[in-house]
Amino acid sequence: MGKKIPGKVLEFLVLQACDEGPTYGYEVVSRIEEITDGNWSPSYGTIYPLIQRLEEQGLVKSLSDEEADREGLETGDRNYYTITSEGVEKLDDISREKKEKFEDLVAGYLKVYEHVHGEKELGEFLDDF
Repeated sequence: MGKKIPGKVLEFLVLQACDEGPTYGYEVVSRIEEITDGNWSPSYGTIYPLIQRLEEQGLVKSLSDEEADREGLETGDRNYYTITSEGVEKLDDISREKKEKFEDLVAGYLKVYEHVHGEKELGEFLDDF
């Protein structure tokens, strides 16, 4: 397990995963681990209640077995989710709204890193990305 993901960031990542096409809980966790290079790995006890809440808010919807079949997805024990038009709007809103705050946050962390470790080490740290 990785570090804890801030709630709004996790909500954004789940919506983004659902926006990429029909997905299920395990795949959402895998996508988040991949996106964050393994730094964040939410538990299923966090993901499934969040997906349920997003579904109750009308931002994602679960696919019926018939819909999953039409999509060529493996049915059975898996519950697939996809983003709704309201979810797409919310995803766009979050992206626009949080972009500036996120950039400020990252810039602040980088300044602290530079202050603690020096400009040279900051450069090496950034080169690793």
